[in-house]
Amino acid sequence: MLSIKDLLTKEIITMHTIPSNVVYGRAIFERDSVKIINQKEDMVEAWIGGLKGNMKEGGGSRRRVIFSIKKSELNWVCTGNPKNHQIFCKHCVALALAIQSNCSC
Repeated sequence: MLSIKDLLTKEIITMHTIPSNVVYGRAIFERDSVKIINQKEDMVEAWIGGLKGNMKEGGGSRRRVIFSIKKSELNWVCTGNPKNHQIFCKHCVALALAIQSNCSC
């Protein structure tokens, strides 16, 4: 069975995000602002962000992100994205980095 971590390859992240969201997401992750609240093999839910400072420093609103697996593909939802327009935003990048690093967030 595929896990969320199996599907979070660098190629997948790069394909679905823009370079600025990688920078901002890394800043959020590096400032320890990822709080995993529910984790299973095929689903991860977390609170991300809520830091003070500018965007490049990872500052901004706190958002809930859910990664799940459907039909062997990674799906994501971030409460910061408009309905039906789920980009792989800075919050998604921060959670992906936490999962890749085996963070006990």
